[in-house]
Amino acid sequence: MPLAVASLTATALTADRADGGAVHRVRTVLVDPVSGALTVDEHVRVRCSAPTGWAILGDVLIAPGAGARWTARLAYSCPGALVVAVHSGGRCWLRAGAGGAAAAAVGPVAVAVSVFEVRGPGRARGTWDRLASLAHSCLVAGVPGTELGAAVAALEPAVGSLSPGRAGAGPRSAYRPEASPSSRSSRSSRSSRSRSASAPAEPDRPAEA
Repeated sequence: MPLAVASLTATALTADRADGGAVHRVRTVLVDPVSGALTVDEHVRVRCSAPTGWAILGDVLIAPGAGARWTARLAYSCPGALVVAVHSGGRCWLRAGAGGAAAAAVGPVAVAVSVFEVRGPGRARGTWDRLASLAHSCLVAGVPGTELGAAVAALEPAVGSLSPGRAGAGPRSAYRPEASPSSRSSRSSRSSRSRSASAPAEPDRPAEA
């Protein structure tokens, strides 16, 4: 599905703090070059180096980290987000679509992770913020999850799409979302059942540390 960016604006809702935390309301307009049809998307993008109260309100979440496992951890800590991205240096792992508790309620859901790498010199952080917002807008425009990586890379010339195998897991992330009492209790029960009945792990859920 070919798309072009007509406009992308971000309005700050909080100050950009020393720890990298920032919240923006993002408005994106995508245009179909063939039909001329426009798709307008507005969402809240939250950047957090640690869990924050704003994170649970985010449609798009971004945090330092590396690998699909850490992307899944962030997604499960804030299940309301449609797009979750973690990044390390010039590389970013982006997970888009249903996930977290919402997906668990309807059964196992496999969520693909797209991997991107910055092309040439540049400030990667701003690129990843824009990339994650474009991914959200592409989903709103109806781009299938299987085509999302290629579609977003085409909209953001500063990056190239990599296969997960080429990307590797990267360094261990410092991001550790804090579990709620209910989720800790649920995990304890699940661990007990696993030890007693050797139940298989849930698909697409990261292994417990």
